[in-house]
Amino acid sequence: MSYKISYIGTVAIGVEELGGRILSFTLPEGGKVPEEFKEGDEVELSISSAHPAVIAMGHNTGYYEIKHIASGKVLRTFHKDDEWKVK
Repeated sequence: MSYKISYIGTVAIGVEELGGRILSFTLPEGGKVPEEFKEGDEVELSISSAHPAVIAMGHNTGYYEIKHIASGKVLRTFHKDDEWKVK
């Protein structure tokens, strides 16, 4: 499934699903969105989840990859940086 970049901020990037729902991903500390990424560009999302036992031990190693279709560049954001959104 492809998405479109909705916004690019200094600490987060937003991608829009078909139908208008916007997903926001916190950038890693000191991280930047690659210059090739522009609002309205198509991207693909993939997820790499940490095993529940690893998370229970306090080590959430899961991440999302946001792949820019036109350039092939990939931005990785980490689940641990967004846990506050679901606590």
